[in-house]
Amino acid sequence: MNYEPKDFSNLLGTPGFSDTLLKNHFTLYQGYVTNTNKLVELLKTAEPGTPAYAELRRRFGWEWNGMR
Repeated sequence: MNYEPKDFSNLLGTPGFSDTLLKNHFTLYQGYVTNTNKLVELLKTAEPGTPAYAELRRRFGWEWNGMR
């Protein structure tokens, strides 16, 4: 499964929010989506029960939550 980043550019110009701040958050969000997709691919080949697999699962939760 490949996640696609959503377009939140319609939020630019919202009163009370800096466009620079919003753009920074959009960039962070796109990074979370990219990293989530990379981890999905890595988890497909990792061996369950190993420390490496556990670390990938931990990191996946972090990235997915940032994307969500």
